[in-house]
Parts: sequence; structure tokens; C-alpha cells
Amino acid sequence: MARESPVIALCWGTLIGTPLEQLIAAAAHHQLGAITLTSPMYEAARRGGRSVDGLRRKLEEAGITVQAIDPLIGALPGTPKPADVPAENRHYFEITEEDCYRAAQDLRARSINLAHFGGSQVTEAQFVDCLGPLAARAQAHGVDLTLEFLPESSIPDLATAQRIVRAVNAPNLGVMFDTWHFARTGGTAQQLAAVPQGVITGVQISDRVPPAPGTPYTPMFGRLLPGEGELPLVEWLDILLRRDPELTIGVEVFSEELTALTAEKAAGRVAETTRGVLAQVRRSLTAPSH
Repeated sequence: MARESPVIALCWGTLIGTPLEQLIAAAAHHQLGAITLTSPMYEAARRGGRSVDGLRRKLEEAGITVQAIDPLIGALPGTPKPADVPAENRHYFEITEEDCYRAAQDLRARSINLAHFGGSQVTEAQFVDCLGPLAARAQAHGVDLTLEFLPESSIPDLATAQRIVRAVNAPNLGVMFDTWHFARTGGTAQQLAAVPQGVITGVQISDRVPPAPGTPYTPMFGRLLPGEGELPLVEWLDILLRRDPELTIGVEVFSEELTALTAEKAAGRVAETTRGVLAQVRRSLTAPSH
């Protein structure tokens, strides 16, 4: 079967709690071309008796690549110690650089995603000082890095992430563009179009209906599948894919509704809605200019 273009990645957060082999099977059932996963998901599969060769073979037979190991939080400055993090999130902060390199190399992942989640205030210069050596270490392991911006962090928006990445100027470091965070920071198509080619190297999409003013924000919830909200996803993806048609489109939708479904049914909804949005993008990309 011809490889879908652009490739859709089923992100672990959309099927949160799903073991690695089930995630692979769900993606394969709906002919999605890639997945993302956490390094603890990989370690759990290994503890369960799965060999590196066996997992690689399962991916190859399914026609699936690993787009990213996500997240790596503790390698960034200002990150809290695991003991200072609420128990339900502590395991994310316990993940080490070496954990991520091991999972990335064993599963031939393309990248590792960095997030400054729950950290103290850090200057852009501190991030640059940290990310230069970090990118060099990742390059020695044959892995790319993406830097994600989150409104509650010291990398609060696309502009900040862009400045940091360009200041580091490492060939294997780019920005992770997440539509949820971009929308929450009031990002516009004009801002996105102004980003130089090659800066954005990772994409995660979800949809959103803006909440009523004053509504408390609940992290990791309230996201909708692509096309089920009000975000201009077609316009944003048109900009991104015109500039870089090889980008993989990760679908990251933290959702109680999806979590309640079987992995296969949740992946089916991801495939259906995302392909619907991408069909609109393809029509936009091929439409004659006026």
C-alpha cells in the first residue's frame, strides 16, 4: 500500500494508558503510519518479555515508524525534582536523557520531544546554554530534538521557542508546533507564516472550542479531535505543509471520552477525523492560485 502523505502519527496521549503493543496494533488497524510513545511504555514492554528485535519486527510488519519519544522534561533547567511533583505526574519527571536515547535507538525513533512542564522561571539564555550541549549529545545518538512551548512554562509561546532554537542553531533541534498551545496563546496564521522554513520540525494537532471567559483551565483535558472544534486547522496545516510537505502530523488529544473507548475504536476516530481535515488541506494545496 502506498504510504499516506502526510503521515499521521497516533500520539500516546490520545490513547493514554495503552501499552505499546496495543498502540502499535491500533495504529496498524487503521493504517496510520507512525506513533509516539513515552520511554516508560518502552521499558514496560521490555519488562514484559518483549525483545528489541521483536518490537522492531512488530513495527516493521505494521508499516509504522516511531515519530518521537515524548516527553523529556528533566533535562531542561528549572525543572522540579520528581519528589516535588504530584504523584500522578511524577513518572514523567523521572524520565532521564538516557532512558529516551535507549528507547529512541532501540525503536529507531526520529526524535525526542522536550517540554518545560511545571518548571520555575528560566531565562532564554539559560535554555540556550542547556540546549547546545543537549543537542550535541542527541546528535551523537543519531536523534533529533523538538522543543515544545506551553503557555504555563518559561517557553510560553511560538515566538519564544523560535528565538531559543535559532539561538542554539543546532541542525537537529527544532520547534514542536502544538495547535492546542498555539491557540491558547492567541497564535495567528500570520505569525505561523512568518516562521522561517526549517524551524518547525514537529507537529501535534488537536481541536478546541474556546471556553467562556473566566473558565478555569484544566491541563490535558478539553481537547477535541481534529475538525470537531473551531480552530483553523486547515489554514495552519496548509501553511506548514506548503513549507515542509514531509512533516508528520501527530494527533495528540488528551480526552476522557477517548480514554473510555477501546484503543482500536479511539484510533479509528483519530483516523477518520484527521483524514477529513487533511483532505481539505490537500484540496487547498492543489487549488490554483489567484
